[in-house]
Amino acid sequence: MASGSAGSSTRLAPGSAWTGDGFDIGGVMTSSDGLQDGTMLPDGTRSVDGGGSPDGTRSVDGGAARGGGGPLPERTQAREAVAVTALSTVAVAATAATPHADPLVGAVTLVGFLGVAAVTPALVRIDLAERRLPNVLVGVAAGAWAVSTALRVAGGDPAQAVTSLALALGAAVFGLLAALAGGMGMGDVKLGAVLTGLLSTGDVTALLAFWGLAGTLAIGVAGVRTFGTRSRRSRSRPAADSAPPGRGVPFGPCLLAAFWCVVAGRSADVSIGAVVTLL
Repeated sequence: MASGSAGSSTRLAPGSAWTGDGFDIGGVMTSSDGLQDGTMLPDGTRSVDGGGSPDGTRSVDGGAARGGGGPLPERTQAREAVAVTALSTVAVAATAATPHADPLVGAVTLVGFLGVAAVTPALVRIDLAERRLPNVLVGVAAGAWAVSTALRVAGGDPAQAVTSLALALGAAVFGLLAALAGGMGMGDVKLGAVLTGLLSTGDVTALLAFWGLAGTLAIGVAGVRTFGTRSRRSRSRPAADSAPPGRGVPFGPCLLAAFWCVVAGRSADVSIGAVVTLL
């Protein structure tokens, strides 16, 4: 692992891809925390204000999320506001549909889900454009999880809080090993741990479904991209085969999509069960 810093000069090894936290040599899932100001990009150019993406291009609206590229276009803001509202509605419906012996438990769960809903659209947009998951956005989700965990302890349920922390730590260790092997970025590790901690309030099946679905989505996207790349190369000149490899598959959107599928599925299961009972 090697990271860039302001004013440094970094030389990339042939065939390596810059992930912000280090190199991903032949990896598949390559989200990270992003390029630092003044770091070298894979095409040999230098990022002046940190707005460059790993393929050497500038992001249209990703710089705004970093605080240095101006405001987002109004259309993008409107789309993300609608997405946040929709995800928040899913979180409320899932929490309301899940029976709880203590109403406080449902409210505590909702706090964490709403925190993830608030940052999901921005995380997906930035990871798709720049292959990075900004710490400030992941921190919002982590903060919501921390608040919900603290409320559980204050509400007299320390066992659930300890379980949440233990499972999140286990996910972080697993993710760190994957990151060292070049399969994930550190941003993915942090986000995966937070989402695991939030889903730990359910049963083990929810966690298995979350990670299984996230991995399946990543493999599927990688397969589609590989097939598309080979198809384009077969129609292009032979010289195109010497083009540099792609930037890999952003794993952050896969994690978030799997998370919301599990959350929505929880409420759907309860609703279906209620209908079957009535019938």
